[in-house]
Amino acid sequence: MKNIKKYFQKSLQRQFAGLLGGFIILFFFGSAILGTYNQLITREYERLKLTLDKKEECAERLNEQFTQAFFDARGYFAFGRKEFKQSFYAQREVVQDSIKQLKLIGNEPEDEVFIEEAELFFSYYFDDLAKNAILAFENGDNEAVVLASENGGTAAIERFQNQLAQYHQSIENQIDTAYDDLKKREMISRLFYVAFILFILLILMFILRTMGRKIGKPLNEVASAAEKFSQDEKVINWKFATGRKDEIGTLSRAFEKMIYSIQEKEEHLVAQNEELQAQQDELEYQQDELESLLEKMKLREKQLEHRNQFIHGISNSLDKHEVLNSIVKSMALVMNAVRGMIVLVNDRQTYASFGLSEHGVKQFIQFIDNGIHQRLFEEKEPFTFKRELSPPEKGFHEENLFSYDIFLPVLSAKQEVEAIMVFSRFGKAFTADEMEEYKSLTKQISISLQKIHLFEESEKDRRMTQDILNNIQEGIQLVDKQGSSLMINSQMTKLLTEQQSGTHLASYESWRNQLLKQVEEPKELEAFLDNVLFQEEDQSKSITYHLKDKRKVIQVYAEALFHGSKQLGTIFVHRDITKEFEVDQMKSEFVSTVSHELRTPLSSVLGFTELMLNKELKPERQQKYLMTIYQEAKRLTSLINDFLDVQRMESGRQTYDKRYEDIVPIIQSVIDTQKVNAPNHQIVVEKETDWTIVLGDRDKLSQVFTNLISNAIKYSPNGGDIKVRLYEQEGNLKVDVADEGLGIPKEALPNLFTKFYRVDNSDRRRIGGTGLGLAIVKEIMKAHDGKVNVTSEEKVGSTFTLMFPLITLETYREVEIDTDGMNVAVIEDDINLAALLSHELSESGFQVHHFKNGKDALKSMKNEKPDAVVLDIMLEEGGMSGWDILKKMKEDPAFTSIPIIISSALEEREKGITLGATDYLVKPYQPSQLSKIILHILLKQEKSGEILIPMPDEEENEDE
Repeated sequence: MKNIKKYFQKSLQRQFAGLLGGFIILFFFGSAILGTYNQLITREYERLKLTLDKKEECAERLNEQFTQAFFDARGYFAFGRKEFKQSFYAQREVVQDSIKQLKLIGNEPEDEVFIEEAELFFSYYFDDLAKNAILAFENGDNEAVVLASENGGTAAIERFQNQLAQYHQSIENQIDTAYDDLKKREMISRLFYVAFILFILLILMFILRTMGRKIGKPLNEVASAAEKFSQDEKVINWKFATGRKDEIGTLSRAFEKMIYSIQEKEEHLVAQNEELQAQQDELEYQQDELESLLEKMKLREKQLEHRNQFIHGISNSLDKHEVLNSIVKSMALVMNAVRGMIVLVNDRQTYASFGLSEHGVKQFIQFIDNGIHQRLFEEKEPFTFKRELSPPEKGFHEENLFSYDIFLPVLSAKQEVEAIMVFSRFGKAFTADEMEEYKSLTKQISISLQKIHLFEESEKDRRMTQDILNNIQEGIQLVDKQGSSLMINSQMTKLLTEQQSGTHLASYESWRNQLLKQVEEPKELEAFLDNVLFQEEDQSKSITYHLKDKRKVIQVYAEALFHGSKQLGTIFVHRDITKEFEVDQMKSEFVSTVSHELRTPLSSVLGFTELMLNKELKPERQQKYLMTIYQEAKRLTSLINDFLDVQRMESGRQTYDKRYEDIVPIIQSVIDTQKVNAPNHQIVVEKETDWTIVLGDRDKLSQVFTNLISNAIKYSPNGGDIKVRLYEQEGNLKVDVADEGLGIPKEALPNLFTKFYRVDNSDRRRIGGTGLGLAIVKEIMKAHDGKVNVTSEEKVGSTFTLMFPLITLETYREVEIDTDGMNVAVIEDDINLAALLSHELSESGFQVHHFKNGKDALKSMKNEKPDAVVLDIMLEEGGMSGWDILKKMKEDPAFTSIPIIISSALEEREKGITLGATDYLVKPYQPSQLSKIILHILLKQEKSGEILIPMPDEEENEDE
């Protein structure tokens, strides 16, 4: 025990750690007890809450299941639909399972009572009441069903629902009671916790107070002694806690020794300090002398820096304005002037100023030939004069101040004044030495101005030469004897993309390699360049090469450049002959293609005609030969028509008979025709929009789709799917014609719609064609305010996309018909559906009249004849059905012309159309579909002289 006490006495840290450790143990022990208590009461509540939640969930599920069974039974009795009966018996099994689940968790007396009641009601309702009622209903005895409901069936259901609600309420009450009990326990736990915290705080305060007494008192004694010592008091019976064994005792003993040691050495230090003070005074005197010399040296260094800057400014640029600005600023720094300017005598609009207003500069230039400036032209020497500052120059100063102005002439090599400089300095006159120095600087300025003048003249000549070269359409390059590039024009820079037009030095290897990288056959061009530059024998001075990426054909020729008899270099001229090359190639290909395309059918016609003339043939063989001759003649006619179409389109004589057409039937007609020639292909139409109407010429549109679909068949010789997709995108109707064929090379895509253009590929050459089909497609689409684009990948397939302006329902209405004043009669007994249809038709501009039965409708229509009738088949019981109304209207001459659209849940379209209905809609359908159909029917009546296409969704309705 003594060892432990001694262990803690030697260290304050150990004492504090021991007290704090006991405090922490006590705090955690108490907190653990309170935390365990809180967990116990929370877990108990959660277990009870989980049980009650399960009971509540079972009760709610029973309520929903019984309610669903009641509605299924009533639905079956009301509508007679078998799915309600099947759902009712399915609910019986579900209810029985729910009662079993409640039995497993119900352990309270009131749970057992409710379960017993639920089982009794289950047996009564499903096995007795509902079973007998369904049997009676199926036997047609509706009175027995009503009697069963009146004789206690409904009362029993309501009584059980009340019991179920009471049971559900009792569960919720138990949950609330358990929650209130939990809150009470938690409140008690919080009170205990607060009391525990207060107890802990009291213990902590005791620990801090104890440690404060042990540490604070001796430290205060040490601090008091240090303060007295700092005030030069002598050590007289000062008390320190030197008897303690801890850190405070060690500190007190050390502090006591330190005080005695400092007092012993104080006198020695005072003597040394006096000696050092004397040395410091001497050093300060020497420092003042060094600072004076340093200031002079900095001033001289600054002057040299300004002059170096002046020389650098006038020699570092060839831009006249930049040099003049540099001269003015540098001279102002050298002179320590506050303002100044320089003006060229022969070009007085060229000047630079520093610290002057624009008005002052213009005033000086205006009077440069008279007054004091004239002295410069006569004496050609600098001069100065003193003047008193004007009030605006003096600013806030009130005393008399003076300005010293210096005028400096800049003389040319012919000793003529070519520039004048003027500077002003306040408060200090210019010395004779400064005047000589500034005069020498003007000579440097004169040399710089002469250099700029020579540069401007040569630059002017160079720009003129470069402008002439840049306006030449050929690429021109001047090289020296070693092949280094000296000058190129803008056309040549398009070939040498890393260089710029103008004077540009590039080595022969650099520009040659850059050019050869773009050429298809670089070795031939490299040999030509080497021969021209480095071989003396007379060889070919021109060559033609092809560029890989730009698909261009370039002809280059070379000429040597001489000055007298001395060769200075060589000029290369690169001329773009792509168009001439393509025209020659196209002519030869066109002649070859046309001869092949025309000779093939002509050979067949001549051959079969000769057979028929020279041989006796059977009638069936004659018929076969005649059919072949007919087909080949049609092929020739199609080729000739293509040539004529292209000619008419180019001359602007092509005419179009445009109407509103649905392109779906046009596409389907083309597909039906092309299927004969495509036994290995499956052509599919994917319609992703209902708005397939365009304003166009039906025959020309058919020609477009014929060319694209026939190309898709021809260029997929191995078969595969051909998809025609119709969709809307970005306010346009788009049609994709996609195949799984050979594909198109990337480099051929830009020229694909050019006349007579055919892809240079052996696989495609064997297929044949004139190269006019896609050119015709492009022209027809352009005439229809549309576009045609293509995307392709070799060996995967191609997709041609046609883009037409989208014709919407609103556009069609505006163009074709005005619905204002048109009446539509809606005969429908369902009030909600009738209101929905009436709203949709009113939004479309129609006046709508609603009738619930046929008798009222027929009577009203005799007084006010409608433009269209929307008719439901199943109307109110005891009255006329929709079939009766349809027959009466078709028998009455006054109603025969009125279009009737049947709107019914019955799928009897064939019967409705047979009895005279114009169209038939099966519920449910979108109300907007009804507006479209009525508009289309009225359009047909109004434009009976034209062949109109069906509105969107009509084909879908026919399928239904």
